[in-house]
Amino acid sequence: MKKLFWSAFAMSLIFQSLAGHAQTEGVDDFLGLETEIMPELAGEQAFTAPDLHESPSLRVKSQNVVQDVVSPNKGQNFSIIPWSTMDTIDWLSINTWLLEREIKDKTPDWKIRLRQADHKELVGKFIQCKGTCSVYRGSNKADTQYLSRILEGDEVKTEKDSVAWIYFMDGSLLKLSPETSLSIHEFNIGKSQIFVQARLNQGHVFWHPRNKADYPLELSPETDAFSLPLMIRSANQQFYERKIFEVQTDFQRVSEVMNLDEQAIKYQISALNKLKQENNLRMNIPTKFMLVSPNATIVSSEASFDYYYVPGGNTYFKKRTFQLGEEFSLYLRGYTDTTVNTISEMAWYEVDSNGRSFSQVIETPGVLQVTELLTKRIKTLELAREIWVKEFTVPMMNVISEPEVLARNYGYSLWGEELSKRFNFLVEYTRRIETTNLRSLENLLIKLENAGETVKRDLSEDHYRVSLNHYLLGLKSRYDSRKMRVREMNELQYYVWILKNGKW
Repeated sequence: MKKLFWSAFAMSLIFQSLAGHAQTEGVDDFLGLETEIMPELAGEQAFTAPDLHESPSLRVKSQNVVQDVVSPNKGQNFSIIPWSTMDTIDWLSINTWLLEREIKDKTPDWKIRLRQADHKELVGKFIQCKGTCSVYRGSNKADTQYLSRILEGDEVKTEKDSVAWIYFMDGSLLKLSPETSLSIHEFNIGKSQIFVQARLNQGHVFWHPRNKADYPLELSPETDAFSLPLMIRSANQQFYERKIFEVQTDFQRVSEVMNLDEQAIKYQISALNKLKQENNLRMNIPTKFMLVSPNATIVSSEASFDYYYVPGGNTYFKKRTFQLGEEFSLYLRGYTDTTVNTISEMAWYEVDSNGRSFSQVIETPGVLQVTELLTKRIKTLELAREIWVKEFTVPMMNVISEPEVLARNYGYSLWGEELSKRFNFLVEYTRRIETTNLRSLENLLIKLENAGETVKRDLSEDHYRVSLNHYLLGLKSRYDSRKMRVREMNELQYYVWILKNGKW
């Protein structure tokens, strides 16, 4: 009886489905729809899924299909919709849609082009931030810390008594002193040169490109002690002090303290030079750096330099190195001034506030002398740089001759001979635009002064006060029990010590 009942139930379902199918066919016939044979789709089918043109029943010709990339380059997404900056009214506008639709129909690969145009390449990462450092990405602001990323177009800013060290992906280091604002516009990798352009809005920066020479055996204390210790544990001097302490006898430990032996510094510099020699085998592309400020532009290749600018005041700069093959040029302001001023001497220079003339500083003021002192000995930062060169930059340099791999794995487009044309354009463009900006800036500062606000136009000690105090106090407490105790710590204690002292 049960079997008979279930059979009847199954037959009723079959009859219902057949009736529904017949009814659907009747509706389709009435509406003139064709369910069995689909028409061939004419024209280009942009960014369709693979199953659309691979299915024979859909009758889409593969030669008429514009496919999206299989996988976007590193740092890109499949979606190109700007959700964070989208204007709702503009997005829903039929007129905007019609205009965009017309452009897209004329440019079949519009999505790929737009994704590439909106892509911001990785410039570098924070190697250290003491105090409060911020990155402005468009209208969005974010506080930064160790390993925070910097992209093209970002503005980096340090607050009062704050210092930042940035590692650029070419291996260069950049220091931002307190109350400094820097906009990083471009980071372009070429076949024979890397080009970086940035604008100093205010404050002081120290640009320090990588060089292949060994670091000298210098046992004096580090001058930028304020930025130490670093979160890169194996770069700190204390890391080597702990290694030595583990194998020393009690007599050797007492003897080291009594004789003020700096064996840890020797090991640290030895590790730095060994790592340099390894990295030198792959680091063969020089970097050209263009630093723009309202009243002057510096172009440097393979040369370290200090640059100090106060809005409405003069600019001061000094080339800190001298070696074969380096370039160091100064461009002034003026719509017709195309003179390239080559700077060869390692001395401080001053550019007047309107950017029309410059001269060598005869008697260097103490403010500039201290500015130079604080980056004189930075072996820990040099070692941290080499560690990151091996970890981040060398793998990128290994595929520099393979543009597709470079783009897919690292997110960079490889430039060719057009890189020199880009540089020539920026030299002319920045000179003209900054000449105009300079006049607008002066008018703004005059209005602020008339409104009773204080505008600093001269050199001050604000950009180095906290670093200098930390350095001088560190000399007094160099061998106190609190600092000597670090070498006795185990791995966990050492890590906690870095977390506590490596951040503000």
